Amino acid sequence: MSEPGTVARSVEHQGSVQAIAFSPDSTRFASGGGDSTLRVRPVLIGEELDVPVGGAVTGIAFGPGGTFVVADFEQVSLRNGTDGSAMWQGPLEPGNSVNTVGFAGDGRIIATTDVLVAVLDPATGAVTRRVTVDPPLIADMDVSGDGARVALAVDHRHGGNHQSAGDARVVELATGEVLGKLTPDDAVHAVAFSPAADTVLCCSADDTVRMFESAGGTPVWTDPEVPDEHTTAPNCLAYDPGGRWTVVGGADGFARVLDAETGLEKCRVPKLQPGMPDPGFGAVTHVAFSPNGKLAASASIDNVVRLFGLTGQEIYAAPTDEVLALEFSPDGRWLGVGCFTGALVIDNGESNSTRG
Repeated sequence: MSEPGTVARSVEHQGSVQAIAFSPDSTRFASGGGDSTLRVRPVLIGEELDVPVGGAVTGIAFGPGGTFVVADFEQVSLRNGTDGSAMWQGPLEPGNSVNTVGFAGDGRIIATTDVLVAVLDPATGAVTRRVTVDPPLIADMDVSGDGARVALAVDHRHGGNHQSAGDARVVELATGEVLGKLTPDDAVHAVAFSPAADTVLCCSADDTVRMFESAGGTPVWTDPEVPDEHTTAPNCLAYDPGGRWTVVGGADGFARVLDAETGLEKCRVPKLQPGMPDPGFGAVTHVAFSPNGKLAASASIDNVVRLFGLTGQEIYAAPTDEVLALEFSPDGRWLGVGCFTGALVIDNGESNSTRG
């Protein structure tokens, strides 16, 4: 039995790895990036598969029956899980790169470009719904559990007017209607639905973390007064699958666990040594909750991935190259990491697995 924090599997790529995903049974994972080759590997033992694609891979998600969907450059494709062959493929919007792709809870496929959210028929790849954002850009997207709504983080700094503005909005996919919208003082970096999809967590370039109601956009809280300083330049976040906690990463180098109801801080990682000066931790770029909601992970630009509990105790701090993607396996046993030089699967420890 390996110690938590041990690298269980590494995969070399000829370029950076921007996307990583696990199969539903947590036995396989796929990684892809700038070298236009998708690599599917067993976490422990099994067959390996290399799948050539048309461009840089920016999104991967496993679906039913062992299939997986891939975003590479302008294309989206659904792939056979056995040999990687394309069941269908095609451009989402010619001239625009696909940034994200995934399966909604109802089995449909949802993909985004800088300006478009598209819903695809999983059987044919046909686009059944388009939702456009103007001015751009879509900085982040989350899908409600039932697949009926999307939450969007919008950054207007990259639009035609280069405004220091943005918003977080909730869109009904069936109609394209904006159900709720919150407008901070600057671009919104990231969004996440609560498990019930009745609230949305967002963070903005105006140094705020906010919670608002999906229907109507009424604020629930905005950086409440706390004894310590608030998050500096928050840029990544996640919602606990149980709906009790959120985690937010900022440029000050800390990942903070916040109470989802009040926004009050429960703990932060890494912990400072009493009486010692702040060593200047690198900015946190990725955060995620484990599937059971008992652990969270963070990655920072000082090339450390941390796994920690909700009281702030570190389970491990693993050295890596700079991280571009971070994802837990469905059973919580593994943490997939995409780096500039390849992909890693880190062992979280048998006690942190929900299997069996």
